[in-house]
Amino acid sequence: MKTFMYNHQHELYNNAETFCFITIEIEITHMDWEDFIMIYGFLLLLLACCFQGSFGLGMKKYQPFSWEAFWTIFSLVGILIIPVVWTWIEVPNFFSYIRQTPADVLWTASFCGFLWGISSIMFGKAIDSIGVSLTYGVNMGISASLGSLIPLFIFGNIPAAGSFTVLLTGTAIMLAGVAVITKAGLLKEKIITASGQGTSSGTNLTKGLIIASAAGLGSAAMNIGFSYASQAADIAVADGTARISANLISWVITLSGGFIANFAYAFILLIKNGTYKDYFAKGAGPAYGKALLTAAVWFLALGVYAKATALLGPLGSVVGWLAFNGLSLIISNAWGLKDGEWKGFAAPKKLLLWGNIILILSWIVVGIANSMA
Repeated sequence: MKTFMYNHQHELYNNAETFCFITIEIEITHMDWEDFIMIYGFLLLLLACCFQGSFGLGMKKYQPFSWEAFWTIFSLVGILIIPVVWTWIEVPNFFSYIRQTPADVLWTASFCGFLWGISSIMFGKAIDSIGVSLTYGVNMGISASLGSLIPLFIFGNIPAAGSFTVLLTGTAIMLAGVAVITKAGLLKEKIITASGQGTSSGTNLTKGLIIASAAGLGSAAMNIGFSYASQAADIAVADGTARISANLISWVITLSGGFIANFAYAFILLIKNGTYKDYFAKGAGPAYGKALLTAAVWFLALGVYAKATALLGPLGSVVGWLAFNGLSLIISNAWGLKDGEWKGFAAPKKLLLWGNIILILSWIVVGIANSMA
């Protein structure tokens, strides 16, 4: 088994201002180091999932802001400012690598981001219609499957038969979990309608499911754009930049299109409806804080995800996207339970918990597929 030596020199100063070097040699097997990197990658992915599953909470109860007042700030800070500043801090000359990237790559990745931008608007609307849990379920089921498998075929990075079979199995298990969670939401809505507390069968539910499904397609485009823009990250890596930092460049490119769609739509509504006055309304302070915090948590999810994919091997953006969506859904469901969305709905709640268990199982299977690759 291959080994390598890691030399660490620690400088000790004494009172006479003399010093000596203590060289510590640590021998680590090559396999142990790979295992450590993989574990670290999954821990980062877990952290990204925590952020992703939690940011949707900020999209509820942000009065006195209107939706467009909230979304304008979210777009400006979360989609534009934070990604650019974070990338600049870790890769100061990142823009030079973007200039070296072929124009067709930049346009394709940005267009994928634009499609995501349209869908993210729908995502916020869907939460208002059908709640956090069901929106995440439908959205992430579509996003996880299409957003992970399409890049495999586009870039021809299909793994060996054994690993690919396990990966498809994990995807199927995840979709089954999403189906169970969606069924839980449908049953909950049926109970509400039957009790006369909700709207007639299907008005809000049908509309919300359609919006959430469309948002899922756009979310899939987001990871496709990220994978495509990795060519810019490759240029940075070739120039000596660490992959774990270079991957952030992919988000700057992809989200440029997303920013245009989100900011333009929200800003037009802001002017059209005269809701720019919300920024000066009494009690607007907490709404500002919620918009800024939501924006920060949202891109923390994507930024940490980008770093995790750099550590997960050649299938990083495939396995990572599956796990990212699946575990984020579990966390969002936990928030939905805490927020009282499922209070008084024993049968749907039981289905929801079973769906979460299935999703955890899919996470394990996907991890096995990655280790096989």
